[in-house]
Amino acid sequence: MTQAVLEAKLRPPIELWSAAVAFGCALVALVAPWALMMPPELGWITALLASGFSVLRSHEALRVLRYQEGLKHYNLTKIAPHELPGTADELYLGQGFEWTQLHTQRKVDAAQPSARPYVVPSKRALRLRKYSRRLETWALTARDYRPALRPLAVGVAIATGYQVWWNPLKPFQDLGGTPILHGVGDGEVPVLLRQSERPGHMIVLGTTRVGKTRLLELLSTQDIHNGHVVIIIDPKGDAELMLRARAEAARAGRLDQFYIFHLGYPEISARYNGIANFSRITEVATRTTNSLPSAGNSAAFKEFSWRFTNLVAQAQVALGRVPTYETILRDVTGIDPLFVDYATLVLKRAEKDGRAANWTERWYELKDMIETSKKPPIPRGLQDRAADLSAMVLLVKELRLNDAVLDGLSAAVSYERSFYEKIVASLGPFLEKLTTGATGKLISPDYFDPDDQRPVFDWMQVIRQGGIVYVGLDALSDSVVAGAVGNTMLADLVSVGGKLYKTGIDPHGDGKPVMPTICCHFDEVNEICGPEFVPMVNKLGGSGFRITAYTQSIFDIEARVGDKARAGQILDNFNHVVMLRVRSPTTAKFVSDQVPEVDVNTLGVVTGVTDKASEGDGIDFISNNQDRITTKPVPMITHADILQLPKGQAFALLDGNRLHKVRIPLADATNDPFVPESLRAVAADMRNRYRSSEQWAQETDWLASHPIGPAGMHLIATDLASTDAEAA
Repeated sequence: MTQAVLEAKLRPPIELWSAAVAFGCALVALVAPWALMMPPELGWITALLASGFSVLRSHEALRVLRYQEGLKHYNLTKIAPHELPGTADELYLGQGFEWTQLHTQRKVDAAQPSARPYVVPSKRALRLRKYSRRLETWALTARDYRPALRPLAVGVAIATGYQVWWNPLKPFQDLGGTPILHGVGDGEVPVLLRQSERPGHMIVLGTTRVGKTRLLELLSTQDIHNGHVVIIIDPKGDAELMLRARAEAARAGRLDQFYIFHLGYPEISARYNGIANFSRITEVATRTTNSLPSAGNSAAFKEFSWRFTNLVAQAQVALGRVPTYETILRDVTGIDPLFVDYATLVLKRAEKDGRAANWTERWYELKDMIETSKKPPIPRGLQDRAADLSAMVLLVKELRLNDAVLDGLSAAVSYERSFYEKIVASLGPFLEKLTTGATGKLISPDYFDPDDQRPVFDWMQVIRQGGIVYVGLDALSDSVVAGAVGNTMLADLVSVGGKLYKTGIDPHGDGKPVMPTICCHFDEVNEICGPEFVPMVNKLGGSGFRITAYTQSIFDIEARVGDKARAGQILDNFNHVVMLRVRSPTTAKFVSDQVPEVDVNTLGVVTGVTDKASEGDGIDFISNNQDRITTKPVPMITHADILQLPKGQAFALLDGNRLHKVRIPLADATNDPFVPESLRAVAADMRNRYRSSEQWAQETDWLASHPIGPAGMHLIATDLASTDAEAA
């Protein structure tokens, strides 16, 4: 039976017997050729041929043993950031192989009961690993406290830590799931995605603590070193991810282009105004009210809030003011001063073109009439207002200046105060959440405060500069503010993408617009995605955006957007899918249903006996033994396979549904010199406050493996500046 029909690797390595016999023959032929009745010269030739045959058979036996070892144990790989196999033309996803029918066949074979001895560690191996852990612990203790035994301890530590497949003392890593899924591929190569395919966008699905953030680190590191614009939005605020982004920016010589925006640590954060830049003035109201509830009766109040916010924003821009959440809150809740300022501006313009001649005298006249009780007819809502405000409203109605914003503001101030407060009741508390405390100064920056030296950035500035931005939204502390800021950032990016699509990075350039390369990594994208996320993944590929979104399941996106069809619209715009372990079969089927069925072979044994004693032909019975190979179609992978993935491993559909099995390597950057002590202190505090990274196998604390004492927050800015100067 040939290997082309059935591959037989789940068996004892019988090649070792023939290898041993061949080696013995070679030894006899070399030492005592006379025993084989050969002259010495012929004995040497025979020894050479027998040795070659022994090596060949030994190699075949080792392949079987190594394959079986891979089915029993997990592998971990560490790669230094500067040694990643990715290039400017290809993105490195990890170590793995392209999954084919052969691997499905091997997976089916390994599931047979007869294969259990070859896919499950034996009791002897488990006991040996148990003793090796004790030896490792003893070696660490002896090396530190018993100098006389230090050489022996070092040797034991090397032996127990030597990560090769044939080392029986190597540490056993339990990553969950089953190692069979990666063990069926008996050879690993770097899994690469062409950079030219990345504008099709990628989504990474995986439950908590299985390696999503570590994959984000791996991909963003390559983008930083390739010189792209990199935007990392992390709703939770992962300490390792923040340190990694900063360290790689320094290592790549791009520290002057690096920004940290963190709602949980405003002392070290840059400032950002999400409503200051827009293509259309209506974007200000849309971004401001986008996070308000819109279900049921709340929809009407959201529309009222949008209308008044839009009026306020238009008036502020006309007056030469920069809209911020703080000024929007101030002018929406107290709209009277804004109305007076804007009405004065419009009346002065109308006076110049003759439409409002002598408006000042008429305003004083109306004011005197109101103050002397010679009141003209005024709306009920103005009867308890100041005389100058009531006079301004009457003057605007009298002159009919045909200004939509002025008419809208006039109608707003004419409402009864209690009625007006009711229709904007949902907007006020929401804006107060965004503008309260130190966080409010981050997203509503005071551009004219000389004491605040923190930089203010916007997306177009970052893109022109070729910048790197890490955004930590601190969603575990306040999910409402985090979601609102995240939605605003995405909406702002969509607006910037629209500008780039029309003009490119240089609006004054000639010919075809030059598009930048903008790599966006959105961790826990379900926390920030909203209606603006659909055009982002649907249309921004043509503007140079390469979006990689990370989330736990497709239900997270459905729950966020509130509509299954819209969630499907978002998911269908991701051309590449990386699926780590998930808990929902429905999410797992998002990948397993996209791969075809393949034919696998199964071996059946047929045994039969026929009794012929009654026929009298001298034959009492006939026995029949058959080995039958049958073929049946099975899915290339099933959703159960995805549910059994170990931590740090994934299936990836790339380049037109090519299925790859990927193992994500860990970054080896312990005690990174490019991270200042002050930033380490912030990261240590983040770890103490909330755990958000997937620290599987206790191997991922790769930048700060030892706790660092807290440093004063007032020293952080100085420490960062000195470190930047040293790096320069």
